Amino acid sequence: MKLFRLSADESLVRIEQSGEEPKVLPLGNSLLIGGLGFCFVSILVFGIWAFGGRALSQSLGEGGFYAVLAVAFMGLSGALFDRLIIGPGTMNRFYALFTVSFVLYSVLWCAAWFLLAKPLGARVAGLIGAGGTVAMAACFCAGFDHWKPFVVNAVVLFVANAVGYFLGDFMSVWFWGEAGATALENVVSRPTRMMLGKLAWGLGYGLGFGFGIGYNLYTVQEPVREQLSARAMRSAESTL
Repeated sequence: MKLFRLSADESLVRIEQSGEEPKVLPLGNSLLIGGLGFCFVSILVFGIWAFGGRALSQSLGEGGFYAVLAVAFMGLSGALFDRLIIGPGTMNRFYALFTVSFVLYSVLWCAAWFLLAKPLGARVAGLIGAGGTVAMAACFCAGFDHWKPFVVNAVVLFVANAVGYFLGDFMSVWFWGEAGATALENVVSRPTRMMLGKLAWGLGYGLGFGFGIGYNLYTVQEPVREQLSARAMRSAESTL
């Protein structure tokens, strides 16, 4: 997708023009920054739900409330994940790509939720909505012009999103249910447990989904890593 100019060839041109050696992160760092960073972002966004969800839903409706959360995710996540992109001058380009990918994911997830939550149940609707991650994986492959890892990336992102969603669901239910009430009796009030449950859901969701996004952004940049490695080898050979 030439619109975002994040392909390997265009990235190498910007690297050469800058005259600076690019920072190339290993897979472990990409997973760590993606998982822990997006976990922090997710807790902040779910904090909107915890502290202002009722007021926003009443004033904007359920659809408007979800739109606010999506905008918050996009606004906070672009700068985080831009740290994983190789080369200079990527901030605006990646922000645009991430916005498109997250909008597509959010629309598909919300469609599954609004259409299927009542007839099939919230958990089934959430699992089906995780299929929106396939569109996100496709956007990343298109944006970086590298489709080879698409199938694996889509599976990884789907599983990571679903695991994060249900991990968060499990933790929130603990706070909201009898187990949390018993364990935290005389420690925190019920309203506080309700808020902690929502933040816990954000923690699980962000950790899982963030690892998946970090993995995707690493694999779609394989061509630029290969070209940088080849360039370094040629440079080393020329000095011998």
